[in-house]
Amino acid sequence: MQTELMVSNTKTSLGTSNNPTVKSTRTTPSTTQNGEKLAAQMKAFANVTDELRQRLNPSLPEHLRRRQVVEIASELFGVAPTWIAFFREVIGVNGIARTLFPSHEAYSQYEASEEHSRVLEMLTELRSRDMPENDPSEQQRMITVRISKCMHDWICDEANRLQVSVNKLCISRLLQRLDEQMIPVSQQKRRGRKPGSPQSRVVELKTEQLAPTDRSLDL
Repeated sequence: MQTELMVSNTKTSLGTSNNPTVKSTRTTPSTTQNGEKLAAQMKAFANVTDELRQRLNPSLPEHLRRRQVVEIASELFGVAPTWIAFFREVIGVNGIARTLFPSHEAYSQYEASEEHSRVLEMLTELRSRDMPENDPSEQQRMITVRISKCMHDWICDEANRLQVSVNKLCISRLLQRLDEQMIPVSQQKRRGRKPGSPQSRVVELKTEQLAPTDRSLDL
């Protein structure tokens, strides 16, 4: 028996339809003010990020580049309006860490460093705060992972023990460094399209774009 684990849970707005995908579209003055405040914070964060990126120097020795990641991350930590914005600019595909350690080997060595652990501690602190769930500059996406019922039960049990949502638990695990020796080696040809393909619909992993107004992530 296969169970589909949704790494993005839907939420239902009180006082609306019983359909979990239906959310109230009513806008209150408080909602508008919060949106304007977040937009201003995002703009300020972008300006600080652009300024800090000017300091990046990929030609520095490795230990100085690791230090530079922490220094810039520390400054962004103090002004980040959402944890997603911090993740995107520091650890994301186009983040400062990838800029300073562009090769797979170099980035893997950086991930094993104490400096990267310090960055993850900052990220965890931001995720623990009462911050906006959604980043207006980021599209939301959903990953459906097909797993056996026993593994689904195992994940749910761990989430219950830690008193967190399955979504939050899965994101926390994804943020941890992966030991590549723990990835099974298969001689079979990879099935389906590569992740990120516009028409990607693989058997094991399905990614679909979510409308930010329809669903929100429990992060």
